[in-house]
Amino acid sequence: MASKNCRGGEGVKYKDLVQFEPIETVVQLRHADDVDRARQLVQSYVISEEMAERLVNVVIPQLQFDRPLDNKGLLVVGNYGTGKSHLMSVISAVAENADMIDYLGDKSVADAAHRIGGRFKVIRTEIGSTTMSLRDIVVGVLEESLATMGVSYSFPPADSTFSNKRSFEDLMEAFHQVYPDHGLLLVVDELLDYLRTRKDQELILDLNFLREVGEVCRDLRFRFIAGVQEALFDNPRFSFVADTIRRVKDRFEQVLIARKDIKFVVAQRLLKKTPAQKEKIREYLTSFAKFYGRMNERMDEFVRLFPVHPDYIDTFERVVTAEKREILKTLSLAMRNLLDQDVPADQPGVIAYDSYWVTLRENPSFRAVPEIKAVIDCSQVLESRIQQAFTRPTYRPMALRIIHALSVHRLTTGDIYSTLGATAEELRDSLCLYQPGVEELGGDPADDLLSQVQTVLREIIRTVNGQFVSSNRDNGQYYLDLKKTDDYDALIEKRAESLDLSQLDRYYYDALRRVMECSDQTYVNGYKIWQHELEWLDHRAARLGYLFFGAPNERSTAVPPRDFYLYFIQPFDPPRFEDEKKADELFLRLTGMDAEFRSALRSYAAALDLASTSAGHAKATYQSKADEFLRELVQWLRKNMATAFEVTYQGRSKKLIEWLKGKSVLGTSPGTSPDRINFRDLVNAVASACLGPHFENQAPEYPVFSVLITSANRVQAAQDALRAIAGQVRTKQATAVLDALRLLDGDRIQPYASPYAERVLDLVKHKGQGQVVNRSELVQDVCGVEYFEPQTYRLEPEWLVVVLASLVYAGEIVLSIPGGKFDATGLAQLAGTGIEELVQFKHLERPKEWNIPALKALFELFGLAPGMAQFVTMGNEEPVQELQKAVDTNLNRLVLAQQNIQAGLAFWGGSVLTEDEIHHLRSTLETTKDFLESLQGYTTPGRLKNLRYEVDDIAAHQNGLKALGEIENFKKLVADLEPIASYLSTAEAVLPHDHVLISQMQSLRGEMLTGICDPSNRSSVTYAHHAKRRLTDLKNNYIQTYISLHTKARLSKNDDDRKARLIRDERLKSLQKLATIDIMPRQHLVDFQNRLGELRTCFELTEYDLEKSATCPHCGFKPNTESVSASAATVLESLDHDLDKIVEEWTQTLLSNLEDPTTQDNLSLLKPEAREIIDSFLKSRTLPEPLEQNFVAALQEALSGLTRVTIKISDFRNALLAGGSPITLEEMRKRFEEYLESLVRGKERSKVRIVLE
Repeated sequence: MASKNCRGGEGVKYKDLVQFEPIETVVQLRHADDVDRARQLVQSYVISEEMAERLVNVVIPQLQFDRPLDNKGLLVVGNYGTGKSHLMSVISAVAENADMIDYLGDKSVADAAHRIGGRFKVIRTEIGSTTMSLRDIVVGVLEESLATMGVSYSFPPADSTFSNKRSFEDLMEAFHQVYPDHGLLLVVDELLDYLRTRKDQELILDLNFLREVGEVCRDLRFRFIAGVQEALFDNPRFSFVADTIRRVKDRFEQVLIARKDIKFVVAQRLLKKTPAQKEKIREYLTSFAKFYGRMNERMDEFVRLFPVHPDYIDTFERVVTAEKREILKTLSLAMRNLLDQDVPADQPGVIAYDSYWVTLRENPSFRAVPEIKAVIDCSQVLESRIQQAFTRPTYRPMALRIIHALSVHRLTTGDIYSTLGATAEELRDSLCLYQPGVEELGGDPADDLLSQVQTVLREIIRTVNGQFVSSNRDNGQYYLDLKKTDDYDALIEKRAESLDLSQLDRYYYDALRRVMECSDQTYVNGYKIWQHELEWLDHRAARLGYLFFGAPNERSTAVPPRDFYLYFIQPFDPPRFEDEKKADELFLRLTGMDAEFRSALRSYAAALDLASTSAGHAKATYQSKADEFLRELVQWLRKNMATAFEVTYQGRSKKLIEWLKGKSVLGTSPGTSPDRINFRDLVNAVASACLGPHFENQAPEYPVFSVLITSANRVQAAQDALRAIAGQVRTKQATAVLDALRLLDGDRIQPYASPYAERVLDLVKHKGQGQVVNRSELVQDVCGVEYFEPQTYRLEPEWLVVVLASLVYAGEIVLSIPGGKFDATGLAQLAGTGIEELVQFKHLERPKEWNIPALKALFELFGLAPGMAQFVTMGNEEPVQELQKAVDTNLNRLVLAQQNIQAGLAFWGGSVLTEDEIHHLRSTLETTKDFLESLQGYTTPGRLKNLRYEVDDIAAHQNGLKALGEIENFKKLVADLEPIASYLSTAEAVLPHDHVLISQMQSLRGEMLTGICDPSNRSSVTYAHHAKRRLTDLKNNYIQTYISLHTKARLSKNDDDRKARLIRDERLKSLQKLATIDIMPRQHLVDFQNRLGELRTCFELTEYDLEKSATCPHCGFKPNTESVSASAATVLESLDHDLDKIVEEWTQTLLSNLEDPTTQDNLSLLKPEAREIIDSFLKSRTLPEPLEQNFVAALQEALSGLTRVTIKISDFRNALLAGGSPITLEEMRKRFEEYLESLVRGKERSKVRIVLE
């Protein structure tokens, strides 16, 4: 898909988004010797801010010689392809030619470069493959190059000088004679490569010489620059000369080409972009940013380096194992391949470090490095397994990218066996992994993508059985594990080639055992033989036989005969045997094997064989591989079983599918595709179809079931049938068993039509009285398996027990087992006994004869015709059903009567029976209840034949039924009278205790309790009618009395209106306003209002209301709680008069206090308006109407000097009685005066006003 605006449209290619300038040639230091080449190198060098800072602050100060400084040598550190040689060429070109300054790409560097521009003669050299010492190389280059410059100087031999510093001083003296104003710059490339080749002793001498070179830079105009691939002083190769290295380090400054510098070069030169291109890239990447952890935060970096992932360069720089890596050249080649490609719209189109693996893998020189070769070999096997066996093809491209990334990452850790790697999150972000469709998952995009990456990682590990890739649980990192590189598939293939035919047969049988679902435990140790069941199709019943892997002559002779034998013959090395064409033998041969099956079987056998000789992880892996091959085998067998197997029965051989033409398998319709049918089921179906006639000959009269019966469900089916015979739940399985044994007549248990039951009855009838039929006469052992009538019925003991249970139900036999017997009354116990115990029964015996008189007495007890007893003896079930209905009805009545006695037989609050009578009734009813419950078990004629009661036993329970009737009559009478009696009880409770009606109610209650205690009255209609009439009359009297009392105690409608007018009366409103004045006796007003409020209104009561409730439903009036000495209307009338009286008294109180001399002083202080109001009142001597608030305010102000003292009557009484009584007149006067003194103490007596409350 092409891209439009980087969103998936038309024609946007990578070349449209970058201004690509490849960097594919390797800069050689000597190129700078040529002026034109040097100018090009200076002009094309891109200087980052960090590099500019290092050049200005480190390189140029160390090279200049105008100002005294502790000058040192310079080491330019950078990996292959990072521009190390290019940088040294630029520095040396500027130092040699000042014109080069104009071509520098950074102004700050250009300004600083004037200090060194054109100030040096430069000698450039690269150290190649040589055994010369460093001193000899440097000396030789200097002597040769200086000679071309016209400077003649020869270094003394190394063995004749003790210090090289003096030699360099002599050299520079000769140099300055020719070039007095210049310095000498020696630039050496590939120094580290050279030092790595040196032997230990040689290296010490070389490093000491290098230190001396660095030292001479301090005092001479000699300068030295060397290029190295990594920091010389941190290289572990030189750890044994650490002290020497330290001294060398003191005389050199390092100039590091960092990853930032490389990224800057990539962005500014290799992949330069215009602002418009950057905007398009930003828009494109933003649509994918939500899938990654920090892409949004690093978007500027992603845009600058697009399409290179920023982490590519970081990872590339950490690949320390491989030499001669060239990052800029590698990226250039990768970018060149992308230029004409469309930018993909369905995933981020970035170059990640996984793409570098192809370069590493295909470079022959890298394979020569043992560490890289080990990683490549491991990665290739891993990649091959993913290409061939990865089970999720949709994710295969992501899986391969992850493998390539882990392969590269393996080379970044220094130790290729370390447990360091990358987490799933790191792989997602640093590779920009993407899976189309992830955006539709609906969760957090980054989390959804992370889940898919984790899934792919787990699937990779599963595909290679935990080999090649491991995960560190402590930090969640995945890594290529070179300690787990066994190629199990290749080992399995090799072992498969050496397997013989007998081994293949053995493992074929192992696979066959799985598809035939055979257990690990065989029937006979050492033989592949299992007990096996087949369905007898026409009878829906299982037959027991054997399944054998091998031929008949290989079978153990210790195996007892059974109904059939299935033989799977060896396909690879079959034994010789004679087919005797027996009716119970069937042979199956695998004849249709193809290459796919043979390959899977050989691989399965080889994997299991290797697993048997391995341990630990290898064993588990082989076992896992074996399981995979087994699944292939099983799948092949299921797919091809119908045509691959040949079945032979009685000399006739056909393909397995041909035996089943027109037949169904396990309920499938005829013609169903065999590959949709379970292998075992298909084999069983063929065997069942072939062996059906043989089973029919064995047991011609075996029952036919409507549901499949096997050894697994036979016991449960028999137990279900027993429960159905006992009258419990009848399941579908129980019905199928009873129907197959012909024990049903419709829904009724009827054993007389069953040939199996008939055979048992014949044996019982041929026995004399008192004789039994023993188990051994019914059950016979046939080669260790027991049957009833093996020659004809061949019935299992479980089915015989069901037949016997039906005869027990019919009353024909009694079944005896160790520890007990079962007759028709014990069917529930029989059904609750386990089949395993019942099949071991002891014998059968006849039941006892019919008890006709007892049966007649039983029917008569319940009012049924005694003649029904004769029909019962004929096996008729209708009389039994009628009897059971009567039993249930009387039992329910009796239980209800017991509950009534328990609650108490009471009427109008009084008990009807004495304690002795209650105890006698309880005992009688309990005895009768036990009798009735025992009769519930006699639900069939057969059970009634075993009735355990005699005539006298039955007659004894007539009293119980009679007592039951009496209790029911009492409850009926009480139910009729109790509502009125209950009403009168309520009425009695609300009347005043001395009311005449109460004595009438108590008298009537006593009479009626006496009458009800007489049993003859309980069933008398006349008594009931008379009692109800007397109660009704008393109720009517009460209603009239209550209405009279209610009328007196409640206000009528007119009275209620008068009360409302009184509440709104202006007199009352005036008093309420005056009550705010301190000296007024407010309690008088409160008492008045309370009395008025207590008057209640109710005029809605009717006689109809009192028919239902003994009190007024509207106001709840209860005469016993409210005093009704005077009618409510009379009280209301008196309150009207009382209101006049209070008004008069309060008016007089105000006048007397206003006219009091004490108050006169206050009056003179009032404002004119207030004084006028008071004077008017004093003159009229009546309260104004209406009484306004300004009148109250004037009174409050005029009387404000008065002190109110309240005396409560109770307190006054207590004061006068203090000290006891009787007392004299003087003592009384003294107490009174002391009490008053205590009240007014501290107050101005003339202003005290006492108010009584």
